[in-house]
Amino acid sequence: MARKATVDRNIVLQSLKEGKTSQSIASQFGVSRQAIDLYRKEFVRTGLLSEAKRTGAEKAEQEVPAEKHSIAAPQNLSLDQMIELLIKAFSALKRLPELESEAAKYRCDYEKLLQQIEQLEQAEKKRKEQENRWAILQHHDTTTGKPDS
Repeated sequence: MARKATVDRNIVLQSLKEGKTSQSIASQFGVSRQAIDLYRKEFVRTGLLSEAKRTGAEKAEQEVPAEKHSIAAPQNLSLDQMIELLIKAFSALKRLPELESEAAKYRCDYEKLLQQIEQLEQAEKKRKEQENRWAILQHHDTTTGKPDS
């Protein structure tokens, strides 16, 4: 049975604060670099370590000009936050057909309402014309002295 390495979290935190690489800390404890990176993420998440103390790979990636990336990521987001944003973006993309269908329904409803408005406007115009004719007839009847019928 393999011996499980014991890692002192306080020493890892202090070493990370001093700017040591994950690989050098990992070799000190006889664990993988990924194990130390997990501690680093936990320390950043809990606020024990500032995000400025990131891994060398993250630093190197940040030094690449943004135009070489297909998507420029904000500098103050952690990897976990970026992954969560990507998951939300893909979830939103999955809803796109549903939203397009809903938009088409609203467009159809809008066109029907426009037709109803147009019909109401025509009916209003017709009613006003009838009122005008009635007013003219009433005025004509009162000036000629003919009794109303």
